[in-house]
Amino acid sequence: MIRWLLSFPYFLREALKGMRESAGVPFIAVGITTISLIFLGALWIVRLNVSDLIVTWRERFQLTIFLAEGASPEQREALRRVVSGAQAVQRVEEVSPERAVEEFRGWLGPDADLLEGFDGNFLPASIRVILKPDRRDLAHVESLMAQVRLMPGVERTRNDLAWLRRLEGAIRLVDVAAWTLSGLLGLGVVFIIGNTIRLTLFARKDDIEIMHLVGATDIFLKTPYVAEGVLCGALGGALSVLALWGLFYGVFLPLAGRYAGEEFAMSAGGWSLALGLLGTGAALGFLGSAFSVRHFLRGTR
Repeated sequence: MIRWLLSFPYFLREALKGMRESAGVPFIAVGITTISLIFLGALWIVRLNVSDLIVTWRERFQLTIFLAEGASPEQREALRRVVSGAQAVQRVEEVSPERAVEEFRGWLGPDADLLEGFDGNFLPASIRVILKPDRRDLAHVESLMAQVRLMPGVERTRNDLAWLRRLEGAIRLVDVAAWTLSGLLGLGVVFIIGNTIRLTLFARKDDIEIMHLVGATDIFLKTPYVAEGVLCGALGGALSVLALWGLFYGVFLPLAGRYAGEEFAMSAGGWSLALGLLGTGAALGFLGSAFSVRHFLRGTR
């Protein structure tokens, strides 16, 4: 092991030499790896931002229970007691008709004059329910709605359950697509790098046989070619990161900000995605080259 570590600079030089002398074939593998990892990184950026959107929306998620016009104080108290006692509820706020109108005016902003002439309490009284952060999911929402929907004094309930269901369905779909496409692209990169290393091995078949005859061990023979595969994969990963960041910050964000406004916010994944793509490229390069070298050396014995 110590001898192998001491020989590693030699292996690295041989890998770089092989990439230079292979008539550009390794760089074709690097290009294909880069394109594959660009698609893979873009898909994971989409997945990351959809997940962040769901988390942000859940933080703002609340249920509104509108009270019937003739709801008695006893009915209101019974409703408040049931809602407050639910395990998923963090806090409960009572909203009077006057407060509801003021909030509505605030939402309208410069168009608040549209409410001129309306009665000051034309909106119904309501109870606003804020759920605990770890309970803002479909199961807890549906359970609470089933409890209060038919209680006396309740006119109707409002929640964004349909949107939550669609968003969670979207993230599941993106998850399946991300993992499926990741697997397919990964297999493609392994195949491309593996065949690239195979071509290099056939071009140096005589040299490898001579080294076998003079006593070179398998690990000594394998390492330069495996290192070449790892370098191809890592270089493809690094180029894909640069391309993604260039497209994201140089093209996508300016266009999105122009048409969606300054509040538009998306994440490019940061250094975690960059290191993930770099590591993925290196790992795929290792798998493809290691498989090809092992298969080739078995055939030469």
